[in-house]
Amino acid sequence: MDNQTELLKSIEKRIETNTSPTEVNKKAILDLQSTVDLLKNENAAINGSCENHLRYKRRWILRVIGLPDKDDVNIRESIIGILTWIIPMSVDHLRVTVDTVHRLRRKANPATSNNQPRAVMIQYDMPTVLDEVWKKSKDVKVCKDLHKCFKEDFSKEDRLAQAKLWPLVQEARSRGRRAYLKEGQALIDNQRVDPE
Repeated sequence: MDNQTELLKSIEKRIETNTSPTEVNKKAILDLQSTVDLLKNENAAINGSCENHLRYKRRWILRVIGLPDKDDVNIRESIIGILTWIIPMSVDHLRVTVDTVHRLRRKANPATSNNQPRAVMIQYDMPTVLDEVWKKSKDVKVCKDLHKCFKEDFSKEDRLAQAKLWPLVQEARSRGRRAYLKEGQALIDNQRVDPE
């Protein structure tokens, strides 16, 4: 019995010595978990802020699809020439208004490309001019004749979200409801619908 009692006492001591570090580890794990949760929330807030900043920046940009991809052409002057047909504005004023014009992506290898010209990005200094170009380009004859198309510039995330939401918008419109896409979400009868 004495031997058994001694053995039990030694086991109790071992348990006590292990209990204290276990409690310390448990507290450390809880502290780390709260830190991870805090960092996740901060990361989500930063990502949301960056996404909103990119959306705002892209509001000043239009893309032109269908402009031939030639090396010896001044793309900026070509775009300004097309813009003079779309909106009644002097060339000098357009040169001041249009900030940046460049092709998107690198030029593809002719052997492997599908012969589609690269899109052109136009960044404006004045959103009023951008809005006017965007509205009038849909109906202007020069765009239809030259097969040029002006499009809004969306982030990859917004394009993916809109691809998911477009069938919902079409279905809502076919039922006579007011529905449209806006910045990676759909608005159906003034109710927000997210891609998830």
